[in-house]
Amino acid sequence: MSEMILDSEQLKAVLKSAIVELLHENRQEISDLLAEIIEDIAMERAIEEGETTDLQY
Repeated sequence: MSEMILDSEQLKAVLKSAIVELLHENRQEISDLLAEIIEDIAMERAIEEGETTDLQY
């Protein structure tokens, strides 16, 4: 197996290309993941707000 040496700019370009390809190939999964993250953050904030809010009867 031959060894390949990349300088920092080449490595950056290769990584960028790989990430872009990953995003394109898994668009729906990434969209679902981001939606779940946003829902989790919203739920956490609602719980925190509920814990600090006085109950009024």
